[in-house]
Amino acid sequence: MDNREAKFILGAYRPKGQDADDPRFFEALQQVRRDPIVERWFSESIAFDAVMTEKLGAVGVPPSLPENILAGARVSRPLRSPFIKWAVAAVIVLAAAVGSLIWHNARTTRLVEWQTAALHVISSLVKNESTFDAQSRSTGDLLAWLRINHAPAAHRLPNNIGKLESIGCKSFAWNGIPVSVICFKRPDGRLIHLVTTNSLAPFARPLKGAPEFVQQDEWVTATWREGDTTYMLALEGSRDQLRYYLL
Repeated sequence: MDNREAKFILGAYRPKGQDADDPRFFEALQQVRRDPIVERWFSESIAFDAVMTEKLGAVGVPPSLPENILAGARVSRPLRSPFIKWAVAAVIVLAAAVGSLIWHNARTTRLVEWQTAALHVISSLVKNESTFDAQSRSTGDLLAWLRINHAPAAHRLPNNIGKLESIGCKSFAWNGIPVSVICFKRPDGRLIHLVTTNSLAPFARPLKGAPEFVQQDEWVTATWREGDTTYMLALEGSRDQLRYYLL
């Protein structure tokens, strides 16, 4: 696959990462990882789509819109041109699609309490207000420590997370649910954090395959489930920065 083909396919990639596990995008995403030019284009494209989605989500749908559409249809003259009929049909389909997009994005997802608690723990570690349970540059050592101490430990790390140098880990409990955090150092010196718990943890709405992204204050998170384990990846920055570590 060349860059032109990858860009064509990824033109349909949705900005919130819902298509990350779709096999139809797999080869194109591999090309993103191989070529810095495509990677830069993809980041800019996703950022643009995210802004457009946010702007559309801010547009309210007038309550009288359905009634006005039906009223217009009742008083309009019969359409005699096939071209006009197809044009009107296209407008109706487009309006329905935009309305669906606005409705979907208006339902803003917020972090639930255990996720917010995890971010508080991470913040306290970053600010040196609390200490790690164990520290090591080796992620394997930290995972082993968590397992020995009966804390949740990741079964599989996202590819680009496994390449990072770890700093330390900490375990805690939220309402009796065990949770663990491993902090990693990114190439630019900033941090990214992997939170692990079990699937009994509550969510704002059920997870469906692809990671669910949430932007809350300065934090952006991605949450997903694999088997009986739930993961949340968090950093201070943008969705595009976080999305890179999930490719």
